[in-house]
Parts: sequence; structure tokens; C-alpha cells
Amino acid sequence: MDSRRHRRRHGNPSVRAGAGICADAGASQSNCPHKRPRITLTPSLALRNGQPWLVFSTPGGDSQDQTLLQIFLDVVEFGMNPQEAVEAPRFNSEAMYSTFDTHADQPLTLDIEKRFEQPVLDELRARGHKLLVGGDWSNGTAPTMVEYNSTTHVISAGADVARTSVCDGW
Repeated sequence: MDSRRHRRRHGNPSVRAGAGICADAGASQSNCPHKRPRITLTPSLALRNGQPWLVFSTPGGDSQDQTLLQIFLDVVEFGMNPQEAVEAPRFNSEAMYSTFDTHADQPLTLDIEKRFEQPVLDELRARGHKLLVGGDWSNGTAPTMVEYNSTTHVISAGADVARTSVCDGW
């Protein structure tokens, strides 16, 4: 969702300069007693043997943490390089309360790309998940990841090919 569409759908909330906190009194993220300001930015750094190894980030609201965990595990657990990790199929749980709109939640519901193999989708349904199967590249995030090899000093990177993401390294 681009910012123009967001403004059209949700109005133009007031934000305190430099704070990133909504100043509208009724907003759930307003800076008032008994309110919890929320921000979804999660740029991440992973170390290997005490040395910088991976940096990764993505836009995408409530999907950010889920996407970053998925691409991190794609590298750590499945041996993918950064480009393979950011291109791998992704899913997003809708079980938590949304930061946006009505703050709704959808227990056991997964937004999932149809690039997952059918047996995976069938098994998730058998375990009680409600699947919202989107298009091949329907996940709204756009992750980027940079890997630094401290032994060889080689930098490699990956950027989501379905979005306007790029990675530079030098």
C-alpha cells in the first residue's frame, strides 16, 4: 500500500514533529496516559562470532517482524543466500490485533502466498488454520538483506524482486 492510498483511506493523522506518535486524541497510539505508542520499524543486525554478519529490514506495518524472522531463518536454518531468502514464499499471521483500521484480529488466520506447495497449504488447513491464499507475490513487505563475510570481506545482498527494493554495498 503506498502512502497516497493510505491517506485516501484513513485520512491524514497529525503526528508530533520528530516523534512518530499520533497526536489525534482518540488514536490507539496517541501519547496519553494508559496508551502505548507503537512503531513497527525493526531494522535488524545479526552477529556471527561477535562480528557483524547480517543486516535486514522491510517496510510493511504489522508484517515486518514476521517477514524479518522468516528471511533470517531462511538463511540460518535453510542455508539460503540473502537473495534466495527475500524471494522465498512468505506468510503473515492475522492473529494479533492490527495496528491499523479497526484493530481487528483474526485468530488462526494466515495470509499466505500461493507459491507454497499444495501439501503445505493442505497440512496447515488440517491443523485448523484459516488460509487467505493470495497471489504468487501478494505479501505486502519488501525485505532487503545484506550479508558481510568478515573472513573474506565479501558483501552479498538480496532485495525483494516483486517490489522496488534495492541493496547497495561497498
